[in-house]
Amino acid sequence: MRYRVTLITALITAVFAFYGCESPPPPPKPVVKKIQNTVDVSKTETALKGTKFEDGYLYEQRNRRDPFVALVVPVKKRLNNEEIKIGTLEGYDISEFVLAAIAKRGAEYFALLITPDNRSFTVTKGHIIGLNKGRVEDISKDKIVFVEYSRDYMGKLKPKKITLEFVKGEGR
Repeated sequence: MRYRVTLITALITAVFAFYGCESPPPPPKPVVKKIQNTVDVSKTETALKGTKFEDGYLYEQRNRRDPFVALVVPVKKRLNNEEIKIGTLEGYDISEFVLAAIAKRGAEYFALLITPDNRSFTVTKGHIIGLNKGRVEDISKDKIVFVEYSRDYMGKLKPKKITLEFVKGEGR
């Protein structure tokens, strides 16, 4: 009995082994269509007369855009060292400021802002602040609102409002 089970197992294994050894079918042949040459060769030869064809493909721009230039280019104005006023309100980003205090003189509010290097500045409505030349739009008893203008992907100026408020739990 044991001999028969071993023989049947060996036959089944051999059948599956030989069954899987078939050669794969050959890949399909590519279909090649013949296209008529409608390009005037004499015009092309005169256009390429001063170039080497071995260098690669010659792109003729005509009225098309350059395909290697990005469609959306972020425009970040690089500030010169002369334009950045280090140690002033325009030398820091608005997000780096901390609102320390707001006081009222007559009918007008003014705010005390602290920079990351622990310098303090007093600002009123209309002051220019930040690297992107944001302007203080409003100061109320518990917050200060800035407006920065930045360009979107189409180049249009869009206002961005930034609000600094007192953090809950701070003693005033």
